Amino acid sequence: MRTKTGSLSQERRVLALDNISKFTGKGGVYQQYRPDYAADALLYLKEQLGIGPGAAVADVGSGTGIFTRQLLLLGAIVFAVEPNPDMRMEAERQLAAFPGFHSIAGRDSGTTLPDQSVNLVSAAQAFHWFEPAAFRQECRRILKPNGKVLLVWNQRDHSSPVNQVSKAVFAEYCPDFKGFSGGMSQRDARIENFFPNGYELLQFAYPIYYSREGYIGRCLSASYAILPDNPRYEAFVAALGQVFEQFQQDGKLLLSNTTVFHLGSVH
Repeated sequence: MRTKTGSLSQERRVLALDNISKFTGKGGVYQQYRPDYAADALLYLKEQLGIGPGAAVADVGSGTGIFTRQLLLLGAIVFAVEPNPDMRMEAERQLAAFPGFHSIAGRDSGTTLPDQSVNLVSAAQAFHWFEPAAFRQECRRILKPNGKVLLVWNQRDHSSPVNQVSKAVFAEYCPDFKGFSGGMSQRDARIENFFPNGYELLQFAYPIYYSREGYIGRCLSASYAILPDNPRYEAFVAALGQVFEQFQQDGKLLLSNTTVFHLGSVH
């Protein structure tokens, strides 16, 4: 039993390190081309949860700080917890001027934050990389009484023609592609199991228009996108350009998008 448990723990450590490294070398393109989240979604946090001046948030898996910035603009104190050095340093470059910004070299299972120190734990476009049980335990530790956990995604309309064609391109060129948002669905079992007492599902329409450069850049920022040193990289970029030309109107490509909140307690 010890050998099996030890082997499983080692496998999890290897997987965790592999997940962390997926965004190495992508900090700049991620920051430049990834969209932020619907303004109405942030307004909900302000009006319904009181996320503003005086509120403390742990934004776990914060990446280059896209959601972190929006929380800071509400006036919150934000502890941006990110394990990947490239992504974390990009956030530090972008957000250093905010007095409420605190950059933390940590991860889902170990934020390094004190017990009962935050009002909200958020994970934007990140939960599908986590080990859910370890993350839930860490949330319970750092949340203040009555604090909540917020899982956030920008989700595409998977049925739209442009996303169907884009998906085919990723499947052709990107061996690590397993589906958008890590294959996570709105009612994914990983989410259902994470919240023992249920959760609120909130959706905020947020259509996004891309230029050719913006669309290709957004695609290249994905964890599964191949890097420039891959021999198929130029063909991959050319295929993305063809997708843009197929669906653009007046130089802009519309991607139907919804900011989705999963909000609940883990106590």
